[in-house]
Amino acid sequence: MVEKEKSLKYYAHSKKNETDKTHWQLLSDHLTNTAALAEIFGRDAGLSELARTAAMLHDIGKYSKAFQDRLAGSNHKVDHSTAGARTALEIFNKNEVEKWIAIIIAYCIAGHHSGLPDHGSVIDIETDGTLMSRIDPNKRKLEDFSQFQTEVKLDNLVLPSRLNIKLHDAQHPGFTLAFFTRMLYSILVDADFQETEEFMGGKKPRGIYKNIDELNKAFELFIKRFDHPENEINKKRTGTLKACIERATEKQGFFTLTVPTGGGKTLASMAFGLNHAVIHGLKRIIYVIPFTSIIEQNAEVFKEILGEENILEHHANFDWNRNKDEISPDGMSDDILDKLKLASENWDIPIVVTTNVQFFESLFANRSSRCRKLHNLAKSVIIFDEAQILPREYLDPCMLAVKELVINYGSSAVFCTATQPCLGSRLLGVNFIELAPNPQELFNFYRRVRIKNAGIVPDSELVEKLNNHPQVLCIVNTRKHAKGLFEQLEGKGCFHISTLMCPANRKETLTRIRALLKNGLPCRVVSTQVMEAGIDVDFPVGYRSMAGLDSIIQAAGRVNREGKNAMGDVYVFQPETPFIKKTPIFIKQGSSVAESILRDYPDDPVSIPAINAYFNELYALQDPKSGFDAKKILSFFDKGSIEMDFDFKSAAENFNLIENNTVPVVIPYNAEAVDILKKVREHPYPFKFARQLQPYTVNIYQNEFEALQSKGGVETYNEIYEVLSDMDYYNNSTGLTLVDNKGGEALFFDG
Repeated sequence: MVEKEKSLKYYAHSKKNETDKTHWQLLSDHLTNTAALAEIFGRDAGLSELARTAAMLHDIGKYSKAFQDRLAGSNHKVDHSTAGARTALEIFNKNEVEKWIAIIIAYCIAGHHSGLPDHGSVIDIETDGTLMSRIDPNKRKLEDFSQFQTEVKLDNLVLPSRLNIKLHDAQHPGFTLAFFTRMLYSILVDADFQETEEFMGGKKPRGIYKNIDELNKAFELFIKRFDHPENEINKKRTGTLKACIERATEKQGFFTLTVPTGGGKTLASMAFGLNHAVIHGLKRIIYVIPFTSIIEQNAEVFKEILGEENILEHHANFDWNRNKDEISPDGMSDDILDKLKLASENWDIPIVVTTNVQFFESLFANRSSRCRKLHNLAKSVIIFDEAQILPREYLDPCMLAVKELVINYGSSAVFCTATQPCLGSRLLGVNFIELAPNPQELFNFYRRVRIKNAGIVPDSELVEKLNNHPQVLCIVNTRKHAKGLFEQLEGKGCFHISTLMCPANRKETLTRIRALLKNGLPCRVVSTQVMEAGIDVDFPVGYRSMAGLDSIIQAAGRVNREGKNAMGDVYVFQPETPFIKKTPIFIKQGSSVAESILRDYPDDPVSIPAINAYFNELYALQDPKSGFDAKKILSFFDKGSIEMDFDFKSAAENFNLIENNTVPVVIPYNAEAVDILKKVREHPYPFKFARQLQPYTVNIYQNEFEALQSKGGVETYNEIYEVLSDMDYYNNSTGLTLVDNKGGEALFFDG
């Protein structure tokens, strides 16, 4: 009987609609091929040997008769992932180190389809997919897969003698081991995906790009144009650029780049990144930015210099399904487009430009689709632009994850901003190296505005002041306040900007604003915080509702930006307004500390000492145990026990930089949007239009959506998209009008 079974062929994948097994993939081939890929993918993270072993075991559950019958057409579901997890625990148990490694492998194999699971308890009666419930034979019965030993030789499965990682944080050793598990998981699932893709669809054009050395040479050629600057500002920018290149020889680690608005930090940071990567043999640059508006601007600059085929934009607004002529002014070849689509799956490309949300939520995700990219963060230069916007309530888990990448996986991290937060207070034992030459001297040189505390200003007085300026920018903290002020402005050239306007609407409005400013025509703008970072406008005077000092300085960066006047004025005021009923604690805290800084540093609030004092005071207000980890993410990995007790699924569910209680509403803003929505209505695959609709989408809170829905203002298209059906609720000047259940306009913040 055994001999007969040995002669059977076991398959990993069938071919669609093919009952003849001639072209089916042998299971032994899939395991061997996946193991070979995993070994390659694991090199940069130092996990080759372990990744190969995990890959050889990941699909051994397919050696059951039930699974082979399923490939042949049976509808009987088969759990094939748990088998490899159990086997790893059974065969690797000689000592405590082996047992720990076996559990790491078990997490990865058990979750290679369903996602990294929670650990669970050995006495837990639930069978909800925790690792403990799955590996317990009394709680989950598996089909007989013992025939795997006829093709997988256990003697060939080896483990490393030690884990090549440092337990660098005495308070969070579990986090380090959990992060190691994520890295192994990323390698395994990426190898599994790619090997399966190749069998199903043939070899795809993946990973064929210029290398970092070639890209650095192209960048060096581009920046030669700055070798002989003619004016003082360009001389200073060139000095910063060259200083960053010189500092690229520094040992890998943590860096800051503290440069005022307009100081050229985008090119300077990329110059450092490329040179640092070449010197230290690193593979890619990951450029992390908080806002998609800045991403699109920076990505265009990088594409112009380095070639669009070498730059991956990974954010919601970039549409891989659009016509190639819509993606790039010069058109993008189908070959380039196909490669970039593949690169978005796992970031195997030299330059990635992405968002804080995409980057950090991937680091704490548990699903394979989000985790495939993680192993490609090893041996990278990771540049965080506008570092002050890193979310305070998630700062500890975010920074600890970055620390893992730097200390254990050969990466370097650069934090760029005009208002450098005190990250060292959250990363004990870390030495930050400043790349800019004398940041305070740069602040003195680029000082183009005076910041004045105007005290309490009622709306009536504020509106009068705004109307008296031919060109003026006013930034406030809430959407409702912005709209209320805008509706009181007088004369031509008055504008409102907030995220209640869909991105396409905002883009058109900003184009009109820039044209008026350039031509010296009247232009009065009331905006929310959406104008503070990455928006290239230049007003002679500005007003800013009291907020955090970082926000005030960012707002000041939109005033006298080009130095057309000897000095511009920014007036910071405490609003007295009926449009604000309640202020969130994070705005209250930032405003309170900023007000004290303006008192203590009246002549120079835009200075390194003032900024340091602001962040030190702000951080001191936070609860040291929960203020920087509000969702207690770290507690899912460090429970004070010696067990490898990690709750990956729970951590992923709780780690949301943008809370999920918002609903996207598509606005039929123009003919293009209407045309896309017509296709959406009846299309069998409506998800394909998601990115195309992003420029026409406004996100609102669940209760606001329900209020709008109760008024008959929205309609669901193809069971997927919520679409504004009554355009009376949308105004091109102020965006989406929301009402509460009592008929009044809703209040919300635009942070």
